[in-house]
Amino acid sequence: MGIKEQIYNRSPLFLQHLFTTLYGYQLHRERYGPVYQERFRMLLEREHTTIDVKAEQLDRLNDFLHFCTEHSPYYRQLFASHGIRLPLTDLSELKHIPVLSKEILRTHMENIQTDIAAPIIGKTGGTTGTSLQVRYTIPDMQIRMAHLDYFKATHGVYRGMRRISFTAQDLVPERQQVDVYWRMNRAANQLLFTVKRLSPRTMAAYLEAIERFQPETIDGLPSAMIELARFAKREGIRLTCQPIAIFPTAERIDAEERQVIEEVFHGPVFDQYASSEGAPIVSECRFGQKHLHHEMGIIELDTDGEILVTSFDTHGTPLIRYRVGDRMTLSQRICSCGHPGPIIESIDGRGRAFIQKPDGQKIFEAQLASLVKHLPNSIERIQYVQMTTDSVSIYYVPDAERFSQSDERLLMERLYRLFGRDIHLDVQAVSYIDAEESGKILLVKSSLTG
Repeated sequence: MGIKEQIYNRSPLFLQHLFTTLYGYQLHRERYGPVYQERFRMLLEREHTTIDVKAEQLDRLNDFLHFCTEHSPYYRQLFASHGIRLPLTDLSELKHIPVLSKEILRTHMENIQTDIAAPIIGKTGGTTGTSLQVRYTIPDMQIRMAHLDYFKATHGVYRGMRRISFTAQDLVPERQQVDVYWRMNRAANQLLFTVKRLSPRTMAAYLEAIERFQPETIDGLPSAMIELARFAKREGIRLTCQPIAIFPTAERIDAEERQVIEEVFHGPVFDQYASSEGAPIVSECRFGQKHLHHEMGIIELDTDGEILVTSFDTHGTPLIRYRVGDRMTLSQRICSCGHPGPIIESIDGRGRAFIQKPDGQKIFEAQLASLVKHLPNSIERIQYVQMTTDSVSIYYVPDAERFSQSDERLLMERLYRLFGRDIHLDVQAVSYIDAEESGKILLVKSSLTG
């Protein structure tokens, strides 16, 4: 645990709200500068214009590939050894560049990263359970935020509106006794709810806080929204809030789950897709169809159905034909919204499996995957197996060169912070984790969830 985290955890509640707001102002400075303004304005201005998507993508792709050869030792050597000549004359030539797997990214991170300033660190575990730490430049982050805000603006939501966010962050110290599971970020007019304290005992307090705040928009992990919505229906709790739009992220939702969220929170749901590593954003339009933000990159379907992403806004840790681990189904139908690209019929891979604690609290995949964020590039893979409610087996594959005793201590600290002391943890370092018959290695295996 770092010094800042220790100070936060030992501070009284009002100071924790203040620290949350101060951090919010720091993020505001990083995310909302001239690059953000320029990209957001461009997206608005070209809203109803005809765009040659392939020509624009080819130009952006060549600019990005040239950048990689100049600033990334890995790509400079890779292009030379495979005879990749720039500029490319057609998008189809992109397939001549070898695929970047998560394992190559993890083990060659130092050479892949560029020699320019990229101070923003992104940590990811993902549903594959591989720990990764990537870097973004400030302009990269501002472009991503411009696209996210543009997506929300198309549904009537703008910066500064009263906003509730469900997050897997450690907002609430373990020793806290009062039922306050949220922190206020006044820099963004945002009430942050931690999903790590969500249980049948605490759900009423969550719903009361939501009712008091009367959000104009809701975003974050949908697992928390779904659990709260189902609890409210069971207990006959009626909310009066009417958010303009609800934006789930990081996890899959089905039609029934979308319906219960909309019914209880009284707002329409619009889905989105990205990745912590920096994949191009996919978002849902007002007609309920998902589209790629083509200005941000290219998505290919590999022969096995998995998607390969090339993201033009990853100048700190460049991603070219990166295998994210998810699958998409594309349609050639044209959407009524006027978007020039194909419709994305489905996105598979964002799991919703969970581990259940003895008190009924569910710990979903997004939280379980985020645990290895604290151990960047030192754990090759992790898996959680639950056969009974009072115990969990945890298997992890440590990197032989990177994983240290301090990493082991940090892993145990984070596990007990996530699961508490009321459930038995059997933690084992292993040399490999078996794949399923489908070939996929699951992050969560549970006899309680099927």
